[in-house]
Amino acid sequence: MSAKKSPAKKPAAKKKATARKKATAGKPAKTGRKPAAAPKPNEMEPDVLEFIQAIDDYKRQAARPFPSWSEILEIVKRLGYERGE
Repeated sequence: MSAKKSPAKKPAAKKKATARKKATAGKPAKTGRKPAAAPKPNEMEPDVLEFIQAIDDYKRQAARPFPSWSEILEIVKRLGYERGE
């Protein structure tokens, strides 16, 4: 009769390292730096504020938190954008 070998157990440290890799998979690496703060409204150009307001108004009226690119193009055209030839 042959004796069956039991499966080898992984050392505890290796198990923890593997679990850590799985837990952080897909997350960006931490650099120790804070992200740059977004500019405050009083630091923005008037045309930027107008664009932001137009997008916000559309999102409220259409009840859409994320307008499609074609919807954004329509908003920009309403603001007076015309494609140059």
